[in-house]
Amino acid sequence: MKEIIQIVMSMYDSYNGTGMQMALFFASLIYLIVYKKDKDKKYLFLGYTLLFFIVCFCPVTAKIIMNVCIGQEVYWRMFWLLPTTIVTAYTAVLILMQTEKKSRRYLLLFMMLVVVVLTGTNVYNGNIFDRKQNHYKLPQDSIDICDIIEADATQNGISHKKLVTVNDLITTIRQYDADILMPYGNEVIKGNKAESENAAALFRLMSRDTKNWEAISWYAAMEDCNYLAYPADDALVDTLGTLGYEKIGANAAYYVYRRNLTKQAYDGEWLISQYGSPEGNQLMFYTMQDNAGHLIVVDGGWTTDADYVRALLKALGNHVDAWIITHPHRDHAGAFTEIYKDPKKLKIDKVYAVDMASPELCLENAPWDETEVYEQWLQLDIKQLSYVHAGDTFEVAGLTFDIFNAYDDYVDELSNDLLNDGSMMFKITAKEESMLFCADVGKSMSKYLLKKYKDELKADYIQMGHHGNGGLKDDFYQSIGAKAAFFDAPDWLMQDTSGRFTTPKTSYLMASGGAVIYSFSTAPNQIILK
Repeated sequence: MKEIIQIVMSMYDSYNGTGMQMALFFASLIYLIVYKKDKDKKYLFLGYTLLFFIVCFCPVTAKIIMNVCIGQEVYWRMFWLLPTTIVTAYTAVLILMQTEKKSRRYLLLFMMLVVVVLTGTNVYNGNIFDRKQNHYKLPQDSIDICDIIEADATQNGISHKKLVTVNDLITTIRQYDADILMPYGNEVIKGNKAESENAAALFRLMSRDTKNWEAISWYAAMEDCNYLAYPADDALVDTLGTLGYEKIGANAAYYVYRRNLTKQAYDGEWLISQYGSPEGNQLMFYTMQDNAGHLIVVDGGWTTDADYVRALLKALGNHVDAWIITHPHRDHAGAFTEIYKDPKKLKIDKVYAVDMASPELCLENAPWDETEVYEQWLQLDIKQLSYVHAGDTFEVAGLTFDIFNAYDDYVDELSNDLLNDGSMMFKITAKEESMLFCADVGKSMSKYLLKKYKDELKADYIQMGHHGNGGLKDDFYQSIGAKAAFFDAPDWLMQDTSGRFTTPKTSYLMASGGAVIYSFSTAPNQIILK
């Protein structure tokens, strides 16, 4: 109840602002109370106002109005129902009519006007209104963009027009030309749910300061968007050109592009997404999606990440074709273990994992390790589970998995850190490109893996071993030849200055070799595996 009252008071303050209109309103009400004539109108105004404040400030009715009617964010609009202008004006007229001398009446009217002017704010001095740019009273940029799209569509016989643009133009584009569709509208900008997760992802990407045009193009294709309008940037024309966009027109501020590619153009390609928090813990959580709706998950993070993972997978369709658990450490398998106890409506077709050494053997070799989540994992009855071994190859929805490392006797011979060094190292291969996932495999395995697999390990992208900290050796990473490196590490690990962690050194190594560095500071990070 206290919270509701605080919200109502906050909304009242938002409505009242810095002006004095409510002070004049309450002064007018006091005058009407002592005024003895015209009781019908007096009782009408006073009764309505009293009833309004009871309904508006009562926690029970206020909560109903917030939840059912207009929402909490705009509850201040309720105060529009107050007859402030009517009561204030009516009271002013009563006072004027009681003044017999005309000169005094005009003087009193002038004084009233001065009070109104001095205690109020000129609405045209605020940031709500702009000088009109055309007779439509819409931004000229919106009109120009619509006209460019309409001319191009007419010339090329295009009936379907769906536009991606900056959020500032979303509402005015549709006001000028309702035939131009959009993946999301003003409701999403205000915080409401988008019609699809693809549209929601597109909104998030377009809202970021740094644009991931490869991911934007993917989601635009999934949403069947064939036009793009973006602030004029000559350097961007070439970038978008490589993604299939053709510049079709421009005004002084915006370039307009058309893209003829549909989502079928992404057949055999996969959107790889890395998740994590810049301020949080190290963890490993990836999703892989194709244009047919297939979904593959790698790990998932801590037990405390379970709700986030569950919500994300629900938004992505609640159907996982394959869930890869690289090893049962808490920052990798915690979320899965928690979710699998109660999957709810989540459907999981297959689970791939490592047949790890027993918890007792792991702790015997590495007394510093922890096995709490591992022991919970062993208690699960996972009917979809398949164990993988080094040398295995399998496919999920056309994506090829090659297993290079998984716990076996050879790991026990080379390392005492069985849970980390026995984790699953695998490479996924799409039509043209590949990505190597090193999980938490460490330096004890570097020489063995390089000698055994050699060039088979080469990949276009790499997920760094053990979050980039104390993982595989430098020569291993250099041999991969990756153009981008994914560090599953928050800022405190990436930017460590204490010397305790090797992540900064490893990051420098990869960047020096020409790799783009991805970490949790920019997560979610996404690439298209072609």
